[in-house]
Amino acid sequence: MGHAGCSLKRMAQAPASEGKSTEAVAHLVSMLRDFSEATLLTRSRSGSLHGRPMSIAQVDDNVTIWFITSAASAKVDEVADDARATVVLQSASRFACINGNAELVFAPERIRALWRDSYRIWFDGEADPELVVVRFNAFDAEYWDKSGVQGLKQVLQLARAYVTGSKLEQKPERQNDPASHAKLKLWDPGERIDPTDLDRTG
Repeated sequence: MGHAGCSLKRMAQAPASEGKSTEAVAHLVSMLRDFSEATLLTRSRSGSLHGRPMSIAQVDDNVTIWFITSAASAKVDEVADDARATVVLQSASRFACINGNAELVFAPERIRALWRDSYRIWFDGEADPELVVVRFNAFDAEYWDKSGVQGLKQVLQLARAYVTGSKLEQKPERQNDPASHAKLKLWDPGERIDPTDLDRTG
């Protein structure tokens, strides 16, 4: 699976037309909540990227994504060494790439809030000392959604252009329709996080 456009480098300030949009953010959150798993990419000490599938525990309204994992896993060491991370999600008709920082949360109350019985196949209950939460704070995101009416129209336009040998008048990724595609600047890493926000469940 290609990860084009998923650079871990902080994205430059987006133009106003591609900035934070309430409608686009809400659409992204709705998309994310339809996924049960995502690929979390972190950096090893050598600087190489390491990706692995992760079960999504929760998605907040501000696009914060929560995962539960083992404290003994390699990803925990990588996050402790380098917070930069990327989350990638893909289905047959939807794709999202989100850049941000990951942090480790060891708070028992947070683990209890996110715990599901399905996790028992990996852990000995919510009190398992090996449990740790990974909180992914999104900085910027880009998504493509071809599952709705607009997405279907794009597919038909592409098919028509292919059959007739003509070029599209407007490329799908430039149509600026939040139901099908958006680039979002969600949070500036240089900004201070309100400590009270760390405990918000969204």
